[in-house]
Amino acid sequence: MTVKMHVNGDLGADVEELVLRALSHRERRNILKIIESSEDGVVYSGILGDTGLSTGRLNYHLKELEGFIERNEQRKYRLTALGKKAVRLMNNIREDVEESYEDYTTAARANRKAFIQRHLNRAFYVGAVLFLLCPLATTYFLWNNVELWWIVGTAWLFCLLLIYFMDRVRKKSPRYLMGFIDWLEWRMYGEGSNSRLTSMFPGSRLVVGLLIGAALGAILGKVGAGILLGLFLGTAMEI
Repeated sequence: MTVKMHVNGDLGADVEELVLRALSHRERRNILKIIESSEDGVVYSGILGDTGLSTGRLNYHLKELEGFIERNEQRKYRLTALGKKAVRLMNNIREDVEESYEDYTTAARANRKAFIQRHLNRAFYVGAVLFLLCPLATTYFLWNNVELWWIVGTAWLFCLLLIYFMDRVRKKSPRYLMGFIDWLEWRMYGEGSNSRLTSMFPGSRLVVGLLIGAALGAILGKVGAGILLGLFLGTAMEI
């Protein structure tokens, strides 16, 4: 009896983890609702049209929902028992919602925004310091060569302008930058689908960010600026 309870407990923990992970993304929740709304099931094109997602993104989410959805002989998607359980959980959350909940949701959003802003500020300061190393090094090596002071001035002007615009982005529209970072992380890491792999290599996101920045810089003829931009984005994703 004890062994059976232990097995059920492990299974329950697995179900809890999988359901919460599947429901952690708004687009996957929407897919489950679309499929649940049809008794006969929904074809692929129907889900594609209702969600407005690209085929690549929809295919990714459908793969992440394996075990929650299945296809019948008519190639229609239907909910499995696990999928129905996930939908019931969503419906239960929406039930008996009172106005007093608004204070808690506001506080939760504010805490999330503060968390994002705090780490975004940290990434900015680290990036700003690294950006300043370039003109400082230029000044050090060319200080005694008066004819090349224009290079020193250009380096300082370029880096200070870049830091200025980064600061404006940080203060005025952090949600847009974080949205881009979230999209970039989704493209590279599939929302943690390879979390075990990436956790084995600390700093892997920073390395990927640097490589992407270097590639963009090479295309635009500004390798140094691209590397620094990649460093900023990689640091923001890493922390």
